[in-house]
Amino acid sequence: MSFVVPHQKRSHNLIKNVQLLSNLALPQQKVIVIHDKIGLEPMATELITKWLQEQRDKIAFPCGVNLLNEFSEFLLIPISRLERRFKPSELFQYVAQCKKKATVVHAFVWISEPKLQQAFLLPYLEHMADTVITFEDSSHISLLVKKRSGKVTNKYYIFDYNNGSVTVVEEKHPSVTRQPTSDKVDPTPNPAALGTFKIDLKDEEVAAKNALTLPFEFYKSTPEGGKILYHPDAEDDLDEEDPDDDLLI
Repeated sequence: MSFVVPHQKRSHNLIKNVQLLSNLALPQQKVIVIHDKIGLEPMATELITKWLQEQRDKIAFPCGVNLLNEFSEFLLIPISRLERRFKPSELFQYVAQCKKKATVVHAFVWISEPKLQQAFLLPYLEHMADTVITFEDSSHISLLVKKRSGKVTNKYYIFDYNNGSVTVVEEKHPSVTRQPTSDKVDPTPNPAALGTFKIDLKDEEVAAKNALTLPFEFYKSTPEGGKILYHPDAEDDLDEEDPDDDLLI
């Protein structure tokens, strides 16, 4: 299997910026999740062996995990195969143990999305990872790296596979193109069309509305104006003493 960067991408500037994927994804990263969307799992051992060789200048092979009690220097954990034999909680616990084991240098958690039976495993394992390599399609990779300082980087690359090596060139993630806005201004909506009640009045209805005196406007037609009139009843209990007499005001 060979993936080739499209010809138009191979400009002088891109060639100059080519980097090995292993240089970006492996240094000081213990748990490395490979999110495989394109079916590279049959090449997993070959790819990881090449990555290790590039970083260590010697042949090193990952140990394929079959039981959740294996802890070697380099581990290849095929989730799509292990999830058929073990509970999700057992898989999470095993990855957490790999992260703590001093004998484990790199644990490669390979997740083949087309084969995954329980989709929730993917986000959980990505959360536990130090690095997430996502093979988006036959020419693009996204790489998320969590550094010990707490900083997280997430970049997008064009990749090329050649003789086991994966080389990448950074590319800005394509942004969503906004549709051009029209110069035509929408007409102001008619308020009468926004509700179910009638707000257009006939001439006689307007005259009746204007002639109506509301309760709070009765003071305009009374000789007392706005005075408050109080007429005590025979049963009113009026106290002649000053209730505030003790305040010495």
